[in-house]
Amino acid sequence: MNKVLFPKKDYVKELGRIFKSSKNSQKLVKTLSKYHEKDIAEAITLLTPAERQHIYNVLDEHMIAEIFSYLDDAKDYLEELSLEKAARVVSYMDSDDAVDVLDDLSETKKNEIVEHLDADAKEDVQKLLSYEDDEIGSCMTNNFICIPDNLTIREAMSALVKQAGEHDNISTIYVVNSADKFAGAIDNLADIISSSYPYVYEHENINECIDKIADYEEDSIPVLTDDGKICGILTATDIVELVDDAMSDDYAKLAGLTSEDD
Repeated sequence: MNKVLFPKKDYVKELGRIFKSSKNSQKLVKTLSKYHEKDIAEAITLLTPAERQHIYNVLDEHMIAEIFSYLDDAKDYLEELSLEKAARVVSYMDSDDAVDVLDDLSETKKNEIVEHLDADAKEDVQKLLSYEDDEIGSCMTNNFICIPDNLTIREAMSALVKQAGEHDNISTIYVVNSADKFAGAIDNLADIISSSYPYVYEHENINECIDKIADYEEDSIPVLTDDGKICGILTATDIVELVDDAMSDDYAKLAGLTSEDD
């Protein structure tokens, strides 16, 4: 039997038509909820600044943050927002995405936005900005679930539900002991805590630990302080980017290129 092949839908083009034709704000928000943020992000890059302002006014800051996290040059679009709205958008981003965007801004603009962040976001962002570019801590995110090791299954489930409201990286649950130090991880609630779970330290040089990170092939790896406390995680996406960057550097060296060469 011959297979019937359906043409792939061009969601970006479809969204472009929706943006330009939709007059009802509530209907537009409901319609956009059916599309992936990546497609929305690509679609808004094709709009005029005036058309984007309409979208910014319709969507809440949380949705804008999700969309901006998929933009390669998010700073250009962040600068289209007022200082207060830009700060609220950055506050909703995962800390690593927020730092990526802020690092592309001028020092003056970056400092202005950081000063307008809410207290929790400001603390997380300033923590990541404190690392050197070649330290593993500069790549981590605060989007993870962490529970004490003395909870019952029922208590662990309750803690997971509470934290999942703010953190959506729930495939691995990290566990700390009574001293608040990393004790292991649970890949699912049927498992016993894996006390041999891999980890890296926040000030480790990226190039020195990249092989160890890649070898374990985990969905995420915790980043610890020098005294063993968990301060963030490297997600699978972070790990892929680090490995890809390392391979690109190796190929460049083999070709005799310098860091200034394309």
